[in-house]
Amino acid sequence: MKVLFIGNSYTYYNDMPDLFASLCKENGFEAFVISVTCGGYSLAHYVSDDNEYGRRAKQLLSDYAFDYVVLQEQSVRPAKNPETFFKSAGELMPYIRNNGAAPVFYQTWGRPDNTGILIENNWTHEEMQALLKDSYEKAASLYGAILVHAGDRISGAYRKGLDVFCDDGGHPTPLSSKIIANEFYETLIKDRG
Repeated sequence: MKVLFIGNSYTYYNDMPDLFASLCKENGFEAFVISVTCGGYSLAHYVSDDNEYGRRAKQLLSDYAFDYVVLQEQSVRPAKNPETFFKSAGELMPYIRNNGAAPVFYQTWGRPDNTGILIENNWTHEEMQALLKDSYEKAASLYGAILVHAGDRISGAYRKGLDVFCDDGGHPTPLSSKIIANEFYETLIKDRG
């Protein structure tokens, strides 16, 4: 199985794609993963040919066959500007479909209580999580994509008091990345038989 991850630091923190590949291997599945990620990037950057990451993602989709292409949007955009998220995702779909891969959305999570993004937007953690969930579910429905509910798992772990956020108020801890990798495994391997 070949998987291309396209996103930003929420994907590359703690080498999450490699954690997913290792989990697959531990359970008897071979997964080859490639990532095209850049901190702070949105999907709009990957649509563009004005940066090396956008060009690289499209070149990989042209040159190699993938089973899945995972899209992870900038962490606030689906909550604050869902239409921009939908538009950028839609512009990437022809590249994914022409590759023969199945598109996958990697749902992210609401920020921890009393952090800047929440205060700035007058959101609670739960409100931001609900907005993200709604946007990712709509995108998955709109584009016939698989949805990995990683954000729901991180939010649930947060409310159980687990250490899921780095001190910067949003990035995943090593525990979070393991939870996320497991959710990818459950969704792409275990649940698909």
